[in-house]
Amino acid sequence: MQKRIIKSTNTETSALGFGAMRLPTKGGHINHDEALKLINHAIDNGINYIDTAYFYHNGESETFLKEILSKRRDEILISTKLPVMFVNKKEDLRKYLNLQLERLGVDYIDFYYLHALNIEKFEQLKEFGIFEFLDEIKAEGLIRHVGFSYHDNYEPFKTIIDSYPWDMCLLQYNFIDTNTQAGYRGIRYAYDHDVSVFIMEPLKGGLLANNVPGEVQKIMNQENITDTPASWALKWLLNHEEITCILSGMNKISEVDENINTTNNTTINSIPDSMLDVYSKVKKVYDDLIKIPCTACGYCMPCPYGVDIPTCFKTYNNKHIFNKNSHEYMMVLSGITGSKSSYASKCRNCGICLSKCPQHIQIPRTLREVSKDMEFPGFKYMLWFISNIGKPIYDFYLSRK
Repeated sequence: MQKRIIKSTNTETSALGFGAMRLPTKGGHINHDEALKLINHAIDNGINYIDTAYFYHNGESETFLKEILSKRRDEILISTKLPVMFVNKKEDLRKYLNLQLERLGVDYIDFYYLHALNIEKFEQLKEFGIFEFLDEIKAEGLIRHVGFSYHDNYEPFKTIIDSYPWDMCLLQYNFIDTNTQAGYRGIRYAYDHDVSVFIMEPLKGGLLANNVPGEVQKIMNQENITDTPASWALKWLLNHEEITCILSGMNKISEVDENINTTNNTTINSIPDSMLDVYSKVKKVYDDLIKIPCTACGYCMPCPYGVDIPTCFKTYNNKHIFNKNSHEYMMVLSGITGSKSSYASKCRNCGICLSKCPQHIQIPRTLREVSKDMEFPGFKYMLWFISNIGKPIYDFYLSRK
């Protein structure tokens, strides 16, 4: 496995890290056996960096990793994040760290981030003595590297970088999001200040992983690009000298194998300028097609009124990116297949989701746009008819066969 160096300590990390936010699930919970098999396979094949957070998988992710850490601690660099959104007083800093150490079953954490930091929360944390706290826990040996994950703009990012001797930062970046949030300017600024850069959303929540729009496929065919979309997207990131590690939320063995192969066969500055120009062309196509910048992180969930916000946005984007009709939206979100209905117009504009979205999407307003586009006149009446008349008749027919 290709390794890259943490600048502050010369620690070696695999250039590909395993993000434990999108593990295989079953019945709404982590599929223990499948996830265990997946992560052990990743470690066996050279991935040594595993990333989690306090509320990934509704709090199950850290606890799940305890079993793996109990057997393979010396092979793993474990990364988790202080849930700064829950920190309301100084004492909370230590409280959450202790709870996370207990959940993970470890006596130290290799990489500890302040989670989803923005400038407002940063100023509040300074009042709680965050710098002194970070110094203390490093001196106590509870934490070996400290950093922050970030979803704000470039100028506040510079302020935070300049405020403390951070070991690393975690930023959203891919060949589409070059100017999103801190963007490439932020990545370069961190690198120039000896802060190692870790990358999240390398495939933009899976958008760049599988199918591509027809216009993108045409460009790839013209350029004789035979890589899968996921591999092609990862190569662009691995080409950057500024990037230390790319976190990928893999949930299949085949995805792990493909990403490892891509990582091992792509070195810094290995992509010619002519191919970088192709990435720019493809970016322009996506920029024109993507309507909502949602990455399906799920931070906005659960909705108290039952809206499946990420899926509403995904199906809306799919309609416009892949020229699909609204059938996917109806089948997935309507509830007619037996699950609870979760379509966009169930939103009651409570606004609870607004402060949770790292992409700063105006969620209630955007759900209204989705509803207007995807829910045709008579949508709810048709759902009622299918659920209360059509489906019972069909079920009765099946029972009589």
